[in-house]
Amino acid sequence: MSARRVLDQVSSLAHLDAFEPGGYAEQLAAEVPAAATLAELEGRDAFLADALAQLDAMIARAMRMRLEHALAADTSIGTPTRKVFATTVVGYAGDLGLLAQRARDVAARGGAADPDAVAAAVTAAARAALDLRDATRAGVLALIRDLAAASVAEADRRARDRSLDEAIRRRWSAARRELEALAADPARVGVAPMAARLASFPDQLDEPAPEREVTFADMIELD
Repeated sequence: MSARRVLDQVSSLAHLDAFEPGGYAEQLAAEVPAAATLAELEGRDAFLADALAQLDAMIARAMRMRLEHALAADTSIGTPTRKVFATTVVGYAGDLGLLAQRARDVAARGGAADPDAVAAAVTAAARAALDLRDATRAGVLALIRDLAAASVAEADRRARDRSLDEAIRRRWSAARRELEALAADPARVGVAPMAARLASFPDQLDEPAPEREVTFADMIELD
């Protein structure tokens, strides 16, 4: 089963409750494309950024399902607003209080007998969805970090390779710096395409590794 399919199968509360956060990252790891060239590095980066985007899409569905369950007996928050809360739930990750306030206001305008209780139900649904996002995202970010860290040495080698064209070496230098940044902050994969992130680095030509001096012993061996 593909990683995308793992997320697509979450279509009910039962599926949601059975979802294993670590399984998504494990499946992604099995599908990550090779990255031996600059183009392949960008391809891998795009694959991983898309994996995070797919996860957020699933979390929006999860929020919608939990809202429908939590507000089954409520009519004060209509379907359009529930959809808005679901599609924007990730934006409330750092401020559930703001979501509670907005839900309370909508519930009050909609004639809820207890707007605070409705707001609490909306917030609880969001918290559950966001906790699932955090748990699942952690594995993906760890995968991004590990892949980036493992690629730094090769990028550095190519950036210093005297046999390569200087323009190519400069691109590999930027790639090395981006990989180092990804290893420190894997979430930056979703900020912009890798090509744009590489372009943001100052142009730099790394010094090649010093050539080893020929010793007397080497000369004897040549004879």
